[in-house]
Amino acid sequence: MNTETSTAVQNTQEIFGMEAKKFVSLIAAFVVMLGFHFAPELPGLSPQAQSILGVFLWFIIVMISGSLNRFVVGFASPLFITILTDMKVKEAFSAFTGKAFFLAIGAFTFAGIMVATPLGKRIAIGITDMFRSVKVTRILLGLSAADFCISGFLPTVAETGLLLPLAKGFSGLTEGKEHLPEVKRINEGMFLLICGLMPLFTSLLILTAHFPNILMAGFLEEAGITITWMDWVKLNLPLWGLLPVVYFYTIWYFKLGKVELPGATEELPRMKKELGKMTWPEKWALISLGIALFLWITEKSLHNISTGMVAIVLIFLVFLPFGKIKFEEVAPHIMWDVWILLGGAVSLGTALYKSGTVEWMVDLILSPLKDSLIGLPAIVILILIVAGIQVARAGIVSAAAMGAMFIPLMMEMAPELGFNVLPFTLITVNSLSYAFFLPMSITAFFIAWGASGMSMGRVIKFGAPLSIICNLYTIITLSIWLPIIGYPLMK
Repeated sequence: MNTETSTAVQNTQEIFGMEAKKFVSLIAAFVVMLGFHFAPELPGLSPQAQSILGVFLWFIIVMISGSLNRFVVGFASPLFITILTDMKVKEAFSAFTGKAFFLAIGAFTFAGIMVATPLGKRIAIGITDMFRSVKVTRILLGLSAADFCISGFLPTVAETGLLLPLAKGFSGLTEGKEHLPEVKRINEGMFLLICGLMPLFTSLLILTAHFPNILMAGFLEEAGITITWMDWVKLNLPLWGLLPVVYFYTIWYFKLGKVELPGATEELPRMKKELGKMTWPEKWALISLGIALFLWITEKSLHNISTGMVAIVLIFLVFLPFGKIKFEEVAPHIMWDVWILLGGAVSLGTALYKSGTVEWMVDLILSPLKDSLIGLPAIVILILIVAGIQVARAGIVSAAAMGAMFIPLMMEMAPELGFNVLPFTLITVNSLSYAFFLPMSITAFFIAWGASGMSMGRVIKFGAPLSIICNLYTIITLSIWLPIIGYPLMK
């Protein structure tokens, strides 16, 4: 047998081996889902909630194993909810009409324009010129600074939508070099840090930039505790320290410390020359984005067009005939599979929340702990509480659903454990925002993961240690800081 034949046989065996593993994983996922559906009713869990929990576990198994395409999984998850429960189609597919869903398609379309036209490369080359460096660390630092500058004006997911096309532009600079291991690490690190993590880390610092922040201020005000914009900055001052933590963690994890854009020194001048002057379609794309950015910033102050609808306005503008941007040229570059998966994941998370499954999981985890927590140091209690509720929080993609579920729960639990309401709620709910154990736990991180092309298993390996670091940092620093500024932890 010659070398070519031997290699072909080996490749065939590997392919069949991978397909067999996927098939077995798919069968296991259905066994788990149907097992929960037909199993005797678990104490405290309604039949509907039990079936939805089975669908959630099906989703996790299929996504980790890669048994099905993400496009299929996105539609199948709410479909199974309608088949196995009495939940109506409108409720099961609720996220497909939500703001995040429409915002995502706007972001993905504009990212497609960045790839289909020279605009993405042109902006990326301009930024590298501005930093006068092709070192990945300096480029990521500059993009992180840009994240910070716009975080006060845009909601977290809108910020992700704005930065995703920029990241796509940079990934275009490495086109044709995707086989190089450093290129894969650059693109993965850039998408996760710039599109997923920095928007979240910066928005947590500003009251109006993250929906759970606003919800918390509202719930606390009903309890007689008023938090102003400046109060929020003061209360969360230690969280600024997490910005360098996430930056250096990403650099370390993807081994980007000494990496440069491959061949950039020689190729960037050539690319620049080939690009020539900016064309009208590129100019019109930027004008359209400028209009959308203005509408995002002025939402509620000048108009009532929601974040998601502004994204649809952006799509409408860029494809107007005189813009000369052809949809058929952009469509192949739009991440349709990630868009549908996002809708399915958010719908599934909403179903978990509304059916009472999340509350059941919280009670299951925390009820046995409550008595044993009495007498332990405050920081230890907070660590154990956060560790428990992170498990129940894992399936909720929507920040609004997370806040609506856990903020009242934490406010109610605080006095039972001897804590003051504000510090206990602030520490625990802030910790829940740093949830990267599963990519589906944060919408911005979910979108960034989809764009990165990473497997779910690989992104869990990246996100789980980061979640632990951020949670411990939040608990420890805020537990020290809040009493110093007049908010003691315990009564």
